[in-house]
Amino acid sequence: MEEKVIRLGRKGVTTIPKSLRKAAGIVEGSEVKAKALPYGILLRPLIPNPIEMLENLPTARGEKRAVETVRKLREKIDLQTRKKK
Repeated sequence: MEEKVIRLGRKGVTTIPKSLRKAAGIVEGSEVKAKALPYGILLRPLIPNPIEMLENLPTARGEKRAVETVRKLREKIDLQTRKKK
């Protein structure tokens, strides 16, 4: 996982380095959630519709769409969870 040191300016303003923005899928106009934790501040991209985002992930030729794969995995997890009960 990439880590960078960044400097805070006036009023706490900073710039997230391009490599970190790219790794997190944050582009201009993106919204992020900020959460105070005991060890620091966590910034996460706000994803309004995660299924839509997964659906649009690039896949190699001939592979199933990402959303189909996620749905099948979810069904398997649900099935295994029901069996354990």
